[in-house]
Amino acid sequence: MTSPRHLSAALALSLAAASNAQTVDLDQLWLPQSYLRHLPRLYDAAQLVDASSRCVEFITGTVAVDRSSLEHPVFTFTCRNRERQTYSLLVDGLTLKKVDSTRPEGFISFEELEKEYQRERELALERERQREELEALRAQRQQEREEQQRREAWQKEEQARAELLWETCQAQLQDRVGNMSQLVWLTDTMPEPSYETEPEVGEQPPFVFVIDFNARDIVGQALRYRARCIVASTVEHRLEIGARREADEEPLK
Repeated sequence: MTSPRHLSAALALSLAAASNAQTVDLDQLWLPQSYLRHLPRLYDAAQLVDASSRCVEFITGTVAVDRSSLEHPVFTFTCRNRERQTYSLLVDGLTLKKVDSTRPEGFISFEELEKEYQRERELALERERQREELEALRAQRQQEREEQQRREAWQKEEQARAELLWETCQAQLQDRVGNMSQLVWLTDTMPEPSYETEPEVGEQPPFVFVIDFNARDIVGQALRYRARCIVASTVEHRLEIGARREADEEPLK
């Protein structure tokens, strides 16, 4: 066997002149002595292989002797793809089409092959995009579930805290107004508490309980009161008691 480096200078020059932008080195191509006349076709085929999108690194090219004849060579090439994996392909030396037994005609042009490759790349990119979107959606839903679990746990803790501090408010209010004449508690069960400031999950700002009650003064005149109990803990609280306006009254149902 003889490699291209041992060819005559005239043959090497003629090959180099075939392309103004040579990307395949002649040292990457070799042929047995009996196939040397097909070197220009081997070079043309190598250029097609190297120009294809799948081949990101051209490695070598030669003739597949077991599938060739002196009149009809079949070339074999080795490349690396984007994943740095090595692969081989066969190219018909007369038509310069890729040999492919899965095709009806047994081969496919590099132009059609490039179109197929680009379609496959687009599909692969679309599948990857969809996979990433699905992973992002799963992560978002997982985050939402975790946030919901944290919120529910916090709400449960706040409910227990509210029940404890409601007792504190009841005791403090009883101490303040328990001796009023004809005292009637209109709010006799724990009302829905509010907050002085809207909290984030995990925060524990003071609760605000609104308590309505009636009483009479020393001459028997009816009095209507509304108390606001602002309570942060069993030892940190304050009461605000004032007259209840008609606008504060709940409508009859």
